[in-house]
Amino acid sequence: MPTSLTRGVEKILQSGVEYAKLLTVQDIDANQVQVTSGSSLHVVNLKYRRCTCRRFDLEKLPCAHATAACEKRKISRIRMCHPYFRRSYLCDSYATAIMPRDFGTPVPEQVASKVALPPIPKNKPRRPNNSRMKSTLEIAMKRKKPRKQYTCGNCNQVGHNRKTCNN
Repeated sequence: MPTSLTRGVEKILQSGVEYAKLLTVQDIDANQVQVTSGSSLHVVNLKYRRCTCRRFDLEKLPCAHATAACEKRKISRIRMCHPYFRRSYLCDSYATAIMPRDFGTPVPEQVASKVALPPIPKNKPRRPNNSRMKSTLEIAMKRKKPRKQYTCGNCNQVGHNRKTCNN
């Protein structure tokens, strides 16, 4: 791998760069930066690697807001990534030999006699998620009320009213 991060992480960071160029960045203090785009406002703390969008906190990768802040401060966005995503970390995980199980060594009787049962599933106390995200067209069609079918008061047929009835 020619890059210092893994290929997938490099692609994720590169996709955020284009959006980051559209954001407006203002300094708050030595560690914090305010990033705005349209109606959204986010505060990025570069020292503690946090953003109010929470993506930087959870994924440990710079979000678009953090990328914009890094560009403004001339900090490498690769440096802001967690060491877990570096190429050296990946290579080190496969550096040592992984030995297969030795079938010549017997399993202790107290371990072999125990039956491993699956855990008891528990439903979380919250409203269940929908099975999928609906598109904007589906949401718009659901909100749109169907047109009311008028019936005639004289003949009870659909399509006209009492004033325009021929009977």
